[in-house]
Amino acid sequence: MPQRSAALLVLVTVAACAGKGAPPPAPEPEGEDLKVVASIVNATAIVSKCPDDTRLDAKAAQRAIQRLVGPCATVPGGKAHFSATLFPGGRIELASPEGNPAEGVVPTCVLQNRLHHKVLLRNPCVFDVQLEERKISMGGGPSDAGPGG
Repeated sequence: MPQRSAALLVLVTVAACAGKGAPPPAPEPEGEDLKVVASIVNATAIVSKCPDDTRLDAKAAQRAIQRLVGPCATVPGGKAHFSATLFPGGRIELASPEGNPAEGVVPTCVLQNRLHHKVLLRNPCVFDVQLEERKISMGGGPSDAGPGG
């Protein structure tokens, strides 16, 4: 029987409108439409090493990674790259992309969670996680109201 390699790719998009708890934006010059800024955070997680990949419950692993990055409505510096290792028993360890737990930068939004998962594993599984924030300006002035709005 040929060996099957399972690749899990998790994409999570979190959108947040600026203004909640943020200082008001600087006033724009007169004559320009008021702009509303939103942040969209894309999260990508790829299994980089998982000896149990043929037995891995992909949906449970996807939920675990979504819970991990879910609170990230913004990412300092716009990008973050780290590894997340899911251990048997439920512990999650965060580290640099190369896997060194003494190095790397993990956004604090990830640390708002309990570093715990419910994926049944026999061996640790390492995920390569990348977060990228994009800011989008949308016209918010009265002249930008299109049909139906």
